[in-house]
Amino acid sequence: MLRAILLVVCILLEVQAKEGTQDFIDKYNKYNTVCKGMGYQNRNCSGKDKESIAFHALLSKTQENLRANTVVVYGKVTQNSGNSYNANTGKFTAPKDGLYSFMWTNVTKGGKHFHTQIVLNGNVMGYNHVNGISGSSHWASGSSSAVIKMKKKDEVWIRTVGTDGEYAYAHWSSFTGFKL
Repeated sequence: MLRAILLVVCILLEVQAKEGTQDFIDKYNKYNTVCKGMGYQNRNCSGKDKESIAFHALLSKTQENLRANTVVVYGKVTQNSGNSYNANTGKFTAPKDGLYSFMWTNVTKGGKHFHTQIVLNGNVMGYNHVNGISGSSHWASGSSSAVIKMKKKDEVWIRTVGTDGEYAYAHWSSFTGFKL
C-alpha cells in the first residue's frame, strides 16, 4: 500500500513539472514495469469491483429415507452472489471457467446415517460419511470439501450414496461454494 502511495506521489510530482502527455505516458509505463516486477498486477480502473461468485445454502427441511443417487436440495439460500446456485434443483452452475472450492456438512441423529458425494457433471469428486449408528444417542455430523476445476456451465451437486440417505437434519446441514 505504501509503495502504491509513493508511486502516485512520484507521478503527481512529475506531472506538476508540466511535462508533455507523451512524457507522462512514458514514465507511467516505466513505473508500471517496475511495479509488475515487484509483483503488483494491473487493476481495472472502472471503479467497479468484480462480482464475487459464492453461495451458502442450508437444508430447509429434514431429509429422510432418500433413494440412491438423489440430489440433496439445500433450499434455504443465505448467500448467492453471482446467482449460480439453484435452490430448486440443488445444483451449482459455473458462470465462468476456474477453480472452485466447495464444502458441505450434514448432521444426522443417533441411530441414523447420511452418506453423500459431490458430483461434477455426473462424475463423483468426493464423499461425506455421517454415521450416527455408532451406538450414540446424540447427533453426529460430517463435513467434506473439494476443490474442483470447472468450465463455464459445468454443474456440481451433492447426492446420496446408495440407500444411505436415512436422515439429514434441517437448518444444520449446509452446502457452500465459491470461485477461487
